[in-house]
Amino acid sequence: MAPIYKEAAFPADYREAEVGQIMTAVYRLRSIAVTGLAGMGKSNVVRFIVSHPQVGRRYLKERADDYAFVHVDCAGLVTPSEIDILDEFVAQLRSEGLAPGDAPVVRDPRHARRVVKERILGLNPGRNLVLALDYFDEAAPELDRSFFNYLFHLRNARPRGNLSYIFVTRRPMGHLYELQELLDEGCVVGPLSAGDALNSIRRDEARLGRSFSDAQRRLLMACTGGHPGFLKNATELLASGELDASRPAGEAARQLLRSGRVRNLCQELWSDLTPPEQAILLKVAGGTLASEAVDDAGVVFLERSGVLVRQGEGRRGPGLAVFCPLFETFVHERESAAAGSVRIVAVFPNRARIETLQGEDEVTLSPRLFALLSALVEARGRALPVDEIITQVYGQEAAGVSNAALSQLVKRLRGALDPRVRKKIGDPTYTCVETIRNVGYRFNG
Repeated sequence: MAPIYKEAAFPADYREAEVGQIMTAVYRLRSIAVTGLAGMGKSNVVRFIVSHPQVGRRYLKERADDYAFVHVDCAGLVTPSEIDILDEFVAQLRSEGLAPGDAPVVRDPRHARRVVKERILGLNPGRNLVLALDYFDEAAPELDRSFFNYLFHLRNARPRGNLSYIFVTRRPMGHLYELQELLDEGCVVGPLSAGDALNSIRRDEARLGRSFSDAQRRLLMACTGGHPGFLKNATELLASGELDASRPAGEAARQLLRSGRVRNLCQELWSDLTPPEQAILLKVAGGTLASEAVDDAGVVFLERSGVLVRQGEGRRGPGLAVFCPLFETFVHERESAAAGSVRIVAVFPNRARIETLQGEDEVTLSPRLFALLSALVEARGRALPVDEIITQVYGQEAAGVSNAALSQLVKRLRGALDPRVRKKIGDPTYTCVETIRNVGYRFNG
């Protein structure tokens, strides 16, 4: 029996379009990548699939009993490495009663691969196995080509090739080598449909012991655009009296942004986007996106991800708008912050000079922080890979420096500079160093 998550109690038609696309791939013994930006609920979809008692009959029909699902949460592993993924896979096979024996803890990748292959070959050949790798972007940067090719050959080792994979990430992973030929078209999880959003509000009402009016529910849906993370937080703020539901959606959005939780989620969604995608959003919010840009690859991605929606011509650009007032208000703030003209300069030997329209300020840094600032300033506007930063900052000592050590150094630089800049430009979300997922860091000064 698959793990029981809260999603097991959701309505059987939850996220019908997305679940249907994933289960169609599963039915065909194909694999699929499921993507969704921060807070869009992609993991909810996968947990729904592996635990809801009616999913099999609804989507797999007469073949439902032929399938078994194994769910591996990569974010919950001690380290999201190949060995830990394979060990957890074996552990889940055992807990589901699919493979006998204890789950071995091994630290050699070749041994771990052999153990997994033995377990797979020992399964009932008529059983179709689906491995869902949730939060897979936590692990993907540490995995190499041989791992993905191993998954491909593991599938082919089954007599009927009846092993499928579901990869769950925030953004598309790129080409997966030999495994790529097993993949159906990817499934993108965006904002909730109106029906799913209404059901989400009602579940939260039951959880919070509150009952909202239809008008209040409509405001929640309109203000958040059905973004699951926004919607959950907005519902909680309405229940606590921190959100005035009698206000128009735009005013409600400004109220919501006073919440640190909501603002952090907006920042997380913003950080999931590349700088060119962020620039598109700024132009759409400001009504300056050129008509010929609507077919740009970045626009297409933002539309497919649910961050941009089509509207009537002439509103917020050529038929495009940010998907909800809450995030649009946040984007407008980013636009204002960009207009603040923040510039940070490395001044030899150990100072950072902060230049804004409101004046200048200087901060004295340690030699290591100054080296980090100098490396980032030199690449201003370009994302620097972690290993390149470590080499520049630590020199001959670089071999012994971990990613975690660099992360702490970046945190210290932010602590030295961010509060001063935020006070000067009035933007509480500003950060001088932006984390670029799966790449490294980019300087914003």
